Amino acid sequence: MAKIVCVLYDDPVTGYPTSYARDSIPVIDGYPGGQTAPSPKAIDFTPGALLGSVSGELGLRTFLESQGHTLVVLSDKDAALESPSMR
Repeated sequence: MAKIVCVLYDDPVTGYPTSYARDSIPVIDGYPGGQTAPSPKAIDFTPGALLGSVSGELGLRTFLESQGHTLVVLSDKDAALESPSMR
């Protein structure tokens, strides 16, 4: 299977916010012009949580590993290029 490497923001130094601007996933029934919106079968993250940092892993780890892939998440793109395991 594939090895997926993501270089994401470091986790917040002062910690994560105690509240978020949105605490749920918005419901989109359809798009203008009649195109239907995708409907996820399930979500495996907390709605409103920050997913774009190292510990958030874009919310992809569980899904990718269930499909047999390996997810590597780093915060330093240069370290990814220098690491033998990334080659």
